[in-house]
Amino acid sequence: MADSSIRVIEPTKIPPGSAGVATAFKALSEALANNQVFAPIPQQSRHYSTHQIQAIQEAINPSAPCHGDTVAILTTSGSTGNPRGVELSASQLSAMNDFVNSGAVIGVQLDAPPRWICALPVTSAGGVNVLTRSISAGSPPIALESVAGGSTFDPDEFANSVAKIRNEPVFVSLVSTQLRRLLNSQNGARALRHCTAILIGGGPTHTTDFLQAQELGLPVSYTYGMTETSGGCVFSGKSGPGTDFTLDPVDSRITIHGPSVAVGYRPIGQGDFTPFDSTFTTDDFGVVDLIGQLEILGRLDDIVLVNGVNISRTAIGKIIEGSPAVQSCFVLPNLTALIVGSPVEFEEASANIRNQIARELGPIAIPTFRVVTQLPILPNGKLDRVTITNLYG
Repeated sequence: MADSSIRVIEPTKIPPGSAGVATAFKALSEALANNQVFAPIPQQSRHYSTHQIQAIQEAINPSAPCHGDTVAILTTSGSTGNPRGVELSASQLSAMNDFVNSGAVIGVQLDAPPRWICALPVTSAGGVNVLTRSISAGSPPIALESVAGGSTFDPDEFANSVAKIRNEPVFVSLVSTQLRRLLNSQNGARALRHCTAILIGGGPTHTTDFLQAQELGLPVSYTYGMTETSGGCVFSGKSGPGTDFTLDPVDSRITIHGPSVAVGYRPIGQGDFTPFDSTFTTDDFGVVDLIGQLEILGRLDDIVLVNGVNISRTAIGKIIEGSPAVQSCFVLPNLTALIVGSPVEFEEASANIRNQIARELGPIAIPTFRVVTQLPILPNGKLDRVTITNLYG
């Protein structure tokens, strides 16, 4: 572990849209070249409230000592509570770059470096992955104006961005909600066919999206990781270079070991730094299938006990979201499933959904259904679990 030293941390204010991506690309490039610290803080937009920005500022904790090899301080999404500041070194940020940029992530060998499209907030690990891989590839990403709330995610804008790239492999990272919108758009689906690699992360991807992507023959890799592992480090169930995962024999909790695991958590207030030492134990649980691929089953705090039976809210939600009648879903701890979609279409599909839940998880897992107009999401595309539970729980 590198020695701690007093280093000046000057957070970089990141505006929404393409201007923010350009600002972050320049600041991160300088941090990597000059051993500075890149600490991005978003400016207020349709995705970031004043309260969220303050929480991010507190998590970064600029006045606290910073480890000598740290070049970036990112914050966790805060989907289950307050965000945490995470210190990352240059080697951790770049650990998966060659594997991804070379095309190995989709099982091919490219002759030229890719050009990235940035569709994710560059204050989060997923967006910073795009920045570091763009720096490694030698060209800035083409940014969508929708990044970090600059505008609404628009399949036509995505298609126009893809069309700008000539004679270069096209790489993009998306969250599942973005993939679904693109697949449901003629221009978006056509643009996806021109992409060389499509990384999907940030949470589970809907079964219907998997099938549709497969039917189109899209080069999709489903990534698993978090801020504490410098973003994605498991690709379509297989560990990235130098990375390994283990499952706890009791509760199947996933632990990640490898070169992308962060330095550690920033102190909270005047508290202590929490080192990771190349190992991070997650709050997720999973299973390894017959061909050695890791399948994420959900979060351990998603498990509820019903009449002595453990029920996974994630598993229920995955079945529900597999229906074309459902745009998104969140299952509350009281087993109420909040559904975003057409009430008429959902009513028609609900019997099949109930039957599938009963068949796969048991009748006891059938939730109460409630159709809502929308569910709050975080800037990185994840559902805002805390706000949803406070609103409806």
